[in-house]
Amino acid sequence: MDAADILNDMLGALQGELSDGYSEISEFAERQGRMLAKQAEHLAKERADGFLTDDDELFAFFLEGMQRDTENMARSIAMLTVLTIEKAWNAVANALWGGLRTILAGAGVPGSLLPETPPLIT
Repeated sequence: MDAADILNDMLGALQGELSDGYSEISEFAERQGRMLAKQAEHLAKERADGFLTDDDELFAFFLEGMQRDTENMARSIAMLTVLTIEKAWNAVANALWGGLRTILAGAGVPGSLLPETPPLIT
């Protein structure tokens, strides 16, 4: 194993985590976005010619609920993004650490001198 192998392992691990994370985030955003869009369409129709035409208080109540749901969706996407970044970081760190352990073991350094996982950053 050499530096190029370690780099390839790191990039492969990074690509895998980012791809998985993007899939999860985009599926969530699509699912939630579709529901919010339907809710907005329904609310607009009811306001135009339905039971909300003359009920400002109830219309405002439903709008506040949509705002809350939209903010919650944005927060959830942000949290999923942070988790994806953390997983990507861990994947890169583990690939680098594994390469380092392999090289040192090949040089005769006993594996017991190195922890199995990278040190925690605090």
